[in-house]
Amino acid sequence: MAANLALSLFSRPRKFDRNEQELALFNEGTQLTFSSGRRATLWGDPAAPLIFLCHGWESRGTQFHVIIRALLAQNYQVIGWNAPAHGASPGTKTQILSMTLALIEDLASQDLKPAAYIGHSMGGAIIGLLHKYITLPKILVFISAPTNIRTVFNKYFATIHLSLKAQKLMLDKLNALTQHTVDSISLINSDIYKARLPLIIHDENDKEIPFSEFTNLQKNWPNGEFHATQGLGHKRILRDEPLAAFIAAYIKKNA
Repeated sequence: MAANLALSLFSRPRKFDRNEQELALFNEGTQLTFSSGRRATLWGDPAAPLIFLCHGWESRGTQFHVIIRALLAQNYQVIGWNAPAHGASPGTKTQILSMTLALIEDLASQDLKPAAYIGHSMGGAIIGLLHKYITLPKILVFISAPTNIRTVFNKYFATIHLSLKAQKLMLDKLNALTQHTVDSISLINSDIYKARLPLIIHDENDKEIPFSEFTNLQKNWPNGEFHATQGLGHKRILRDEPLAAFIAAYIKKNA
């Protein structure tokens, strides 16, 4: 019972209202409803290369608003997608596999072919899992991503004081549900970096995803650009204008 309850709680993201800056950008975009009923917002010239934004847990596409404006300044088209049970998309329960498969379905339904993906937090983990199903472009940006999914679960287990037996049962249930093991979907065990130009960004003061996730990945991925920041934390990192300009310039340089 404890394992079932823990899994149910873990699969129910909370939704939050957009702030003033997000709402202003949201109103400037074109709203897209996929055949699935999920929602996204598009900005920029439809003829320009498309940059796909993959948000984190309990987040939404418009939380990238500073990065979106930096990408628009470089003449990209940008899409801010809302995963199941997130943002304006329907649903109350989801998990990493259902989010990933939903993303694949929505990409196919509109024949979207992004030139680059940017993932924040769990969005970075989703890009890692996406690699197991479809061919990704060479430019991938991971911001504050959990590179070892076990870290996420260990923090959750400690928060709810779940017993060791219930922890194992919950992970077994999740592995069966997602058709993958926790270790197999971790970026640290992925070969996604091969033939690609990943940019990995993490803040030294991130209290949600430890900086060790970044340094451990750096030891395992022989290529890619690793960029550490200071004082931006886990969420404020998305609102830093110099970093947003750096990301946009990185994509432009390597396109």
